[in-house]
Amino acid sequence: MRNQSGQSLIELMVSVVIITTALSGIVALFPYIIQKNVRIQMQNKAINLAQNELERLRALEYYNSELDALPGPEGMSSTKAVEDYLVRITIKYIDPKSGKAPNVYPSDVSQDTGLKEVAVSVKRKDNVGSQVNLLTYFSKAKPGRG
Repeated sequence: MRNQSGQSLIELMVSVVIITTALSGIVALFPYIIQKNVRIQMQNKAINLAQNELERLRALEYYNSELDALPGPEGMSSTKAVEDYLVRITIKYIDPKSGKAPNVYPSDVSQDTGLKEVAVSVKRKDNVGSQVNLLTYFSKAKPGRG
């Protein structure tokens, strides 16, 4: 009888098939991973655009015309295109006591409630990915000194 210390051709082929099957499952995940990565990058870009727009608005004075909250209960809305994204800004007066739009919405600046709600929404023009919404409030009251 011969000493069989090596592998036969059939054993080698079986091991190659097993390894190929395992690797093909891993390779099949790559398109999913790449697609998910692209969506995350788009979401991060939208978040950055919204944050930048909000910071730009926060640097303005309360009575700046860009922070105008008239003409009605829905407030003032404007939309602009930035690269592949649409940035929508909505500003409206808020009743400081109820936290909602006042029952009688101001018709001019002299009836200002002293509190504005500023919403910034960013989404891609092609509607791929989800919309980013940021919300903040602007008050004409000066912060107290401690």
